[in-house]
Amino acid sequence: MVCLQETKRESFDSAFIRNFAPRRFDKFAFFPSVGLSGGLLVLWNSLVFLGNVVVAKPYTITIDFTTCHDRSNWRLTSIYGPCHKPLRSEFVHWLRNLDLSGAEHWLFVGDFNFYRSLQDRNRPGGNLNDTLIFNDIICHLGLVEIPLKGRAFTWSNMQQSPLLEQLD
Repeated sequence: MVCLQETKRESFDSAFIRNFAPRRFDKFAFFPSVGLSGGLLVLWNSLVFLGNVVVAKPYTITIDFTTCHDRSNWRLTSIYGPCHKPLRSEFVHWLRNLDLSGAEHWLFVGDFNFYRSLQDRNRPGGNLNDTLIFNDIICHLGLVEIPLKGRAFTWSNMQQSPLLEQLD
């Protein structure tokens, strides 16, 4: 599975994807960029996962997956959080009001364009209110950071899931 955020592309087709992805990634979903920002792309192998797009918005693609080998179900949300209003406010509202109760296994990946603390910024300064908003959303949704080696800020609601054990 491959998830790309901020593709800056208005469209994708199989021919273009073959330029950079192995042929086994034969299914994809995308949301086009608007101008020179945004754009999301998710690629997967249909021999491993069956995917059904359930939400596609300028800041997210959510796909319900079924794993072919054992028919287990899980949900993936790939995010590229907008930086400017009014779309940023819409994104915060959408994220804050997600109902995670219907999906036992839900993985969130991407660039939220928020930070958990002012020390997480790559330059000094920042908006403390943004930090409070993001931490409130994480807490409200019950998301847990997955400790991935060499990666930071990947979130999921799968606390004690067998899927997490497979990642170790």
